[in-house]
Amino acid sequence: MEFSRYTTGTAREAAKLAMIADGRLDEPVPTCPEWTMADLVRHVAIVYNHKTHGMRHGELADQQLTEQGDPIAQLRTALGDLLAEFAARRPDQNTPTWFETDQTVGFWMRRMAHETIVHRADAELAAGQPISPVDDDLAEDGVDEILGFIPWGVTRFPHKGRKVGGLLAGTTLAIATPQRRRLITIHPDHIDVAETLDGDPAVTVLADPTTVQQWLWRRVDNDAMTITGDRDVAERWYRALEEFGG
Repeated sequence: MEFSRYTTGTAREAAKLAMIADGRLDEPVPTCPEWTMADLVRHVAIVYNHKTHGMRHGELADQQLTEQGDPIAQLRTALGDLLAEFAARRPDQNTPTWFETDQTVGFWMRRMAHETIVHRADAELAAGQPISPVDDDLAEDGVDEILGFIPWGVTRFPHKGRKVGGLLAGTTLAIATPQRRRLITIHPDHIDVAETLDGDPAVTVLADPTTVQQWLWRRVDNDAMTITGDRDVAERWYRALEEFGG
């Protein structure tokens, strides 16, 4: 995917988030317990500042915001700074990230797009609105992203691997959209992900790409999915997703 798709996506999704939050800053966010809409918006601004600071200074130091002031204005300022920093750099340029295998600006371009998509969905849910879709190819890319993070997280953080293995070791499930099918095989200490039509999974979980992406981040539950096979495996997988920030 062209990196410009990520940066324009971040700008678009942040604008949607600001629009949804306007006039609703005191609303609770059901998918982020103990947060109000103001907390959600301020969190995204802090995330943007963190990445901007990292690119400018070569270190991932926290860049907090005061709780005084308008969080929507803080978001817009932080977004402008982030996009300006992206525009000044090449996607392949080195910058620190928490993902050891990708230390590039392009990692943050991709990550910020999907971060913003998920938090825009949080805002919609807080406002009592349905989650709006993104382009299928962008949502499929978001599915690929989190299905890359999960195997990394299982090996990088052994306590997470043990919990996931305890829930699911020895099982295989398929996560599918109308366009693609990923086969997830869970071992006691690692997870394999393969895009294939082969294999005989215990369960297949199917939805459109946006819904699959939001399901993997636990913004929708299993009722939003078409589940074929052993539903208990799908339920255990959904519980395991809590280990990865969903």
